[in-house]
Amino acid sequence: MTFQNASNSSPPRRTRAHSLRLALACVGAIALAGCSSEEVGTARFTTWGEEYIEEGIPADPDGGFVDGWEVTYDKFLVAFHEIEVADADGEIAATSADSYFVDNVVPGKKDLVSFSDLPAKAWDRVSYQIKPPTADTKVVAGDSVDLELMLEQGYSVYIEGSATKQDVTKTFKLGFDQATQYRECKAEQNGKTTLGIVVANGSEDVSELTTHGDHFFYDRLQGSSDSAVETSLRFDAIAAADDAGDADDAITFEELEEAPLDVELYDPSGLSASNMKDFMSALVRTVGHFRGEGECKVSNVAD
Repeated sequence: MTFQNASNSSPPRRTRAHSLRLALACVGAIALAGCSSEEVGTARFTTWGEEYIEEGIPADPDGGFVDGWEVTYDKFLVAFHEIEVADADGEIAATSADSYFVDNVVPGKKDLVSFSDLPAKAWDRVSYQIKPPTADTKVVAGDSVDLELMLEQGYSVYIEGSATKQDVTKTFKLGFDQATQYRECKAEQNGKTTLGIVVANGSEDVSELTTHGDHFFYDRLQGSSDSAVETSLRFDAIAAADDAGDADDAITFEELEEAPLDVELYDPSGLSASNMKDFMSALVRTVGHFRGEGECKVSNVAD
């Protein structure tokens, strides 16, 4: 690390006796805390669901559903794995040995893992996975009964809630088994897009693995390169799937699978999605973000 001197004066000279005292002090300290001149810091990872998951998604004109619905989540269950810090040369600073179960409806930011004594430098390859939990997955926030549900059904993400429009309310309980890799995560920091994290000497860098609850209701699987083409939130077609099914106001995957994708309203962006179930299952991969609105490269865990 390079510093600019505040003046042209030279630093004080260290005498041989002074250097010897430092060396002896270092030897004496090894048994207690070690002794190293290496600059190190800490990388801490948290998760949060933002207001849309904690408080609900409104209808437009408040940035919500363009067709007038409002959605409230009762559960937003996620299993995080393989949180890793590395650099472009392939050097891995740390990888989480544990996986973490979180219900992001629980208010506030939740701690996942901290890596201490990392070399103080830029680590531009941050990655993580969202995939089904294992028997030793740790409960960070939420109910252990819900973790058992995730384990039994093989879900990586599970959502439960309700949607209301005027005097109609529809409920949903939907579990997704997709295993998704998020890598090369980046986000805007201090007005500049930063790839990964920067660990400073003696400091703690905090990175949030954010989950976006509105993405399940996007009308596009990928953003358009045309800035004039907006991505909107829609629920009419999801509600209509129940109306065409048993009309009991409880939306199921079976009903969504029977609902053909209306390509005049929904854009599969060249990906495979012929019905509403496939469309929402593809959107689950877009739920994971980095430091709020930051993006990661997304792929299947096996890729």
